[in-house]
Amino acid sequence: MKSVVKSSKKVSSVKTGRSAKNGISQVKDMGRTPPRAEMKEVKGESKKQKRERLYGEREVAMLELGRLREQMKTEIEHDTEDGDPEVYEREKLMAVIRTLEDKISSIDYALRALDHGQYGICERCGNEIGAERLKAVPDTTLCVKCKAETEKLIKRGFTPA
Repeated sequence: MKSVVKSSKKVSSVKTGRSAKNGISQVKDMGRTPPRAEMKEVKGESKKQKRERLYGEREVAMLELGRLREQMKTEIEHDTEDGDPEVYEREKLMAVIRTLEDKISSIDYALRALDHGQYGICERCGNEIGAERLKAVPDTTLCVKCKAETEKLIKRGFTPA
C-alpha cells in the first residue's frame, strides 16, 4: 500500500490516516473495524473498477487484521480475580479479529462472484442489488429488501433460506 499520511483530526475518538492517492482510510483503534474504502459511483463501473474497489477493501481489512494479530502476540499478566480487564480486552480483540476474517472471506466471495458475472445480483431473489447498497456494502450478496426480510427471520428465531 502507498504511504499513509496521518491526520490530527479526531472523529469520535478514532484517529484515521488517509492515502492521498487512493483515498483508503485506516482505523488505528482496535475496537473498531476499518471504515469502508471511499467509493466511486458503482453504477456504470467497469469490472476492473469493481475489482479494484473490492481489492482496496480487502487490503484495508488485511492491514488491520495484521495489526490486531500483532497485538495478540503480547503477553498479559493474568490476574486470578474475576473480570480481569486485560482478559476482557483480549476477548474483544479476538472478536474483532473474527469479524475481520469474516469480512475478508465475504470480499473474496464477492471477487469470485465478479469473475462469474454474478456480482451485484441478489442471491435470494435474483434482482439487481442497488448501486447505493453496493457503494455502502461492496461485499453484500443481498438486496436491501431481502436483507431486511432475512434479519426479521433471524430475530424470530428462524434460519433464513
